[in-house]
Amino acid sequence: MKKSTLLLIFLVLASCSASIETPTGRSEPDLGWLFLGKGPYTLQTKVQAAPGAASFQLVTDLSLMADVPEVILAQEVTIAPDSTLNVLLGKLDPGFYQVRLRDSVRFNIGVRPDAVISAPDAQADFDAFWEQTLAELAAVPLEPEFTEIPEYSNDLRTCYKVRYASWGGAVSGGILSVPVAEGKYPVHIQYMGYGAEPFYFDPSASPDRIDFLVSVRDQGIFKNGQDRWIDRGLESKENFYYRGAYCDVKRAVDFAASLPKANPDRLVAYGESQGGAFTTVAGALDSRIKAIAPAVPFLGDFPDYAKIVWWPVHEVFDAADAQGIGREALFTMLSYFDVKNFASKVACPVYMAFGLQDPTCPPHTNFSIYNNIKSAVKRFFCVPTCGHAMWMEPSWSAERDRFLADY
Repeated sequence: MKKSTLLLIFLVLASCSASIETPTGRSEPDLGWLFLGKGPYTLQTKVQAAPGAASFQLVTDLSLMADVPEVILAQEVTIAPDSTLNVLLGKLDPGFYQVRLRDSVRFNIGVRPDAVISAPDAQADFDAFWEQTLAELAAVPLEPEFTEIPEYSNDLRTCYKVRYASWGGAVSGGILSVPVAEGKYPVHIQYMGYGAEPFYFDPSASPDRIDFLVSVRDQGIFKNGQDRWIDRGLESKENFYYRGAYCDVKRAVDFAASLPKANPDRLVAYGESQGGAFTTVAGALDSRIKAIAPAVPFLGDFPDYAKIVWWPVHEVFDAADAQGIGREALFTMLSYFDVKNFASKVACPVYMAFGLQDPTCPPHTNFSIYNNIKSAVKRFFCVPTCGHAMWMEPSWSAERDRFLADY
């Protein structure tokens, strides 16, 4: 989704201050919309609105899907002749809020996101379920097949389309680019977004590493006219689509580590949206991953997700209703796949990016995951003007690459 979403209509500050940096977070550029201190807070920004009197409301993000959203601050304000808005917000609880100015201007602000609390809701047999599932996966021979792609190969790297066996008899794999020269190389494992189209790596771009773009079952290079996976197998945790997909996430690490030219001490993972969820799950399920850089991670905190945005949870609701599955049973099943319930198992360094204006994987759900990660090294990166398309932000790409280079 592009920055110019319906959710966000704004002009940037006339003179942006330097980026905020703390031991845990950074905002680039700082528009005064992400508050990392303890308050009281003042919102001062330029807006795309005519000068003069205006209605102002501050709404909690967890009420955006309610029939009557929770307004915690409402007052008349004055927009200055230079279109500057200056509002004393006072003290606010950690979380995310939507600013509503007149009837047209909407944008999000964040307050101490690393203090947002969203406790895990894993079932008592969560660990046993995944131990059994991964044991079943381990019993499946990898049996990789490589098909060389000459048009994306040169004298520096060779490109292959790869497929191998995974849990339940399914096939997964992806696009692999391997240096031609002998040696041991770091491996960048990149997980793809929901329904994203696969691509091929420039063989000359990074000749000193192995790149692997992962396709889980029925997605990526295995997508065959399909565009929905989130509501497959809702009737049970045994049959839910993401049981197999998470196994494919783990199997990708097995495959990467098995490559003759891979340096097993330098495996890192990253991805956006569904790829951000998969990246976190990879870090939780396999200690061979040395660092992860998830962006705008999907599949986090299903109960709160449904309170903030319509998709995907309400699409899942519709499918569950059609099958006669009640909400309690549905959320219990989904808890086995909620990425926040995997987060505490991530021990490697983490750098997470989020877009403050994300209407698809809202910031609250990103931090439901992030704040349950116990890694000694973790920090976050915010682009206040970005919606969901963090992959289009060059500032994040540069940050991510610098971070992963250390591992």
